[in-house]
Amino acid sequence: MMRMILAGFWLCLVTLASGWGAVEYFTRQAGAATDDGSYFQGITYETTRAMTVPIIADGAVDGYIVAQFVYTAQSRKLQALGVPAESFIVDEAFHHIFTMENIDFRDLRRFDSRAFLKEITEKVNARLDSPVIREMLVEEFNFVDASQLR
Repeated sequence: MMRMILAGFWLCLVTLASGWGAVEYFTRQAGAATDDGSYFQGITYETTRAMTVPIIADGAVDGYIVAQFVYTAQSRKLQALGVPAESFIVDEAFHHIFTMENIDFRDLRRFDSRAFLKEITEKVNARLDSPVIREMLVEEFNFVDASQLR
């Protein structure tokens, strides 16, 4: 009987020690695996409001572009601005889309979204007099034909 109690006690002790050792090992591995992540450190991820841009062709409304963007920026720089960066992004995007004449919005396959986003980022940063916006992404970009509306 005493052997069974000692064997049970020994089994519990070995289980506890191995569990503690495994937790200790994996916590150290996780701590060693994390790098400094300097690219995303202090970065905020913001979504602009959806905007509707009319596309005018031959003096009539041909349709609408519905667009929404996501941008990343350093939190400290955004707070230091004092004005919302979203307003500048929406303004630049609206003007850029509205004045584009070389794009057929019915066929968006030829639309270079990377160049479009890069140009908007550069213009917004120029207007803010500092590189606040790091990267812009497309959340939504659709063309709605005027004939599809009521």
